Amino acid sequence: MVKMAKKYKACLVGCGPMEATINDEVRNRPNSALYLPYSHAAAYKSIEDVELVAVADVIPERVEATKQRYGVVKGYTDYRKMIEVEKPLCCSMEEADAMVEACEKYGVKFNCGTQRRYMPLYRKIWELIKMER
Repeated sequence: MVKMAKKYKACLVGCGPMEATINDEVRNRPNSALYLPYSHAAAYKSIEDVELVAVADVIPERVEATKQRYGVVKGYTDYRKMIEVEKPLCCSMEEADAMVEACEKYGVKFNCGTQRRYMPLYRKIWELIKMER
């Protein structure tokens, strides 16, 4: 029996340039193939095992434009029930514990991460590292 790869679901929080449209600005720059896809949405869409299922922004027009651009069905403009941050999360373990406690208390979905690991340059570096092992 063939084991199916797990499909991860992602929600894009923020539909500004870095999250959705910066590829348009950098696509024609020298060596752009080394770092495209650069926007978070484009990076998610380039990963076979990830499905971009929703987008969120406080500006409704950005939500609609990003949904159309990336073929996303769900869009949200109320940020209070979900949080996406990139490192550094905070300045101390005490602050981190307080954030976890608040999220649990109010039922807030929380994610901390960065997406650079899926850029072609980083994938190539990882391949080279694995070859040396």
